[in-house]
Amino acid sequence: MKKVFIRTFGCQMNEYDSERMAGILLEKGEYQIVNSEDEADIIIVNTCSVREHAENRELSYIGKYVKNKKVVVAGCMAQNKKQELFKLFPDLFAVIGTFNFLKISDILKDENKKILVDETDIEFKTNYKREKKIDSLLTIMTGCNNFCSYCIVPYVRGREKSRPVKEIVEEIKNMVKQGIKQIMLIGQNVNSYFDEKENINFPKLLKIVHDIDGIERIKFMTSHPKDLTDELIETIKAGEKFTKHFHLPLQSGSNKILKLMNRKYTMEEYAEKIKKIRDGIQDVNITTDILVGFPGEDENDFLETVNAMKKIKFDDAYCFKYSLRKGTQAEKYGDTISEEEKLKRLNYIIELQKNISYDINKSYLGKIFNALVLSQSFKRKEELKAETDNGKKVFMKGDKGLTGKIVKVKLIEIRGDSFGGEMI
Repeated sequence: MKKVFIRTFGCQMNEYDSERMAGILLEKGEYQIVNSEDEADIIIVNTCSVREHAENRELSYIGKYVKNKKVVVAGCMAQNKKQELFKLFPDLFAVIGTFNFLKISDILKDENKKILVDETDIEFKTNYKREKKIDSLLTIMTGCNNFCSYCIVPYVRGREKSRPVKEIVEEIKNMVKQGIKQIMLIGQNVNSYFDEKENINFPKLLKIVHDIDGIERIKFMTSHPKDLTDELIETIKAGEKFTKHFHLPLQSGSNKILKLMNRKYTMEEYAEKIKKIRDGIQDVNITTDILVGFPGEDENDFLETVNAMKKIKFDDAYCFKYSLRKGTQAEKYGDTISEEEKLKRLNYIIELQKNISYDINKSYLGKIFNALVLSQSFKRKEELKAETDNGKKVFMKGDKGLTGKIVKVKLIEIRGDSFGGEMI
């Protein structure tokens, strides 16, 4: 059997695509998925192209192994750079884009070097084997129609396409058979999910998933603020299986920059939606993305972002500095902010968010939550890793036989961005 190692860079969509490829290869019975590059005959590098830093890391990784291993480059950077990758690495075995993952087995069998980046209708399998674990990902839609001016996703993932509800339900039922208790529904913008044939939008899909026996927890990511509705908020509030967590990327607190980014909402509209969420759902966990150094962002624009973070008080924020992406609308704006200034602004908001997160987490100490036990702790074998019903990670002592069960946990200490707790 050929031994395959899959290295995944990037977002949850990439993680799901790696699971798809692993499942397809395992089904064939001719491949073994291994845990390290040293063991592998074949290395599949599933890549991200959202930022230049990600691409540079991936190129460095490929260069490390391409001379001695059969290396396949898959995913967004493959779709973005295409033939250029063979020019950089003549010893590459294959390049496979975001529309052709189902062909991975055929590609590995063919000894001729291949590039497959044609935009075809994306197919999904609903019955592939997954790694043995309690939680897993499930793509409900692909692509994006928003064309935020800084973002390359619509160019490497294509236009929005929602999977049929029946197909999603079939896959979830198969996941349950494999022992999965928690699923995260993912897409570039899950809020705009819509099955036209069945006339089912995202909140209605969530209600259908909620009624599937065997699934204990349901999460989702990512939501675009412009498409977040009162119906979605009410759906999350009403369903006991839904994790009370919204990841709602703000990107900037400046209306001027939001307009240049083509985000299609104002800071005031965003803040009103946050208020509705918090008014409706107790102990809700709200996280975000912040992007600094966008072309044209002056000191006042940056301070508006800082003030927005102070006012809203996110539980956590993924903070980035702007990276010019060729082919996007923002490329026409130039890269007007120096790297030194970008880094200065980035470090400031990272430190700001660290303090905000600590204060929020401190307020949770002593509270009791229902938590789904996910696994044994990797670092402390005597402890279990669990996740509260609002998406906070917590570690506590307990028998690993509780894996997959929901237990009551009291949060007793802060451990970085997670908690130490005790079962009650």
